[in-house]
Amino acid sequence: MTENATARASGETSWTIPVTCALRGGPRGFAAVMVEQSGEEIVLDAQVTGGCMIVLDEAGATALFDILGTWLGGRDDLGVEVG
Repeated sequence: MTENATARASGETSWTIPVTCALRGGPRGFAAVMVEQSGEEIVLDAQVTGGCMIVLDEAGATALFDILGTWLGGRDDLGVEVG
């Protein structure tokens, strides 16, 4: 997360993460993304308004997890934890 940013739990299956909107600008952490588990899917609500919903199935969520792990370190390109 960005410096001084923390995720807020909205319940056991949803979190709000402070982000920055590249299109509209504003200070870091001004915007938010809601991350919610909905059954077998992960839903990313990019504006916390329902106006832009990204729905990931298990394969998509796993791919995103592996990609972020690779970019942030601690995982190799196959998603296997290293060191």
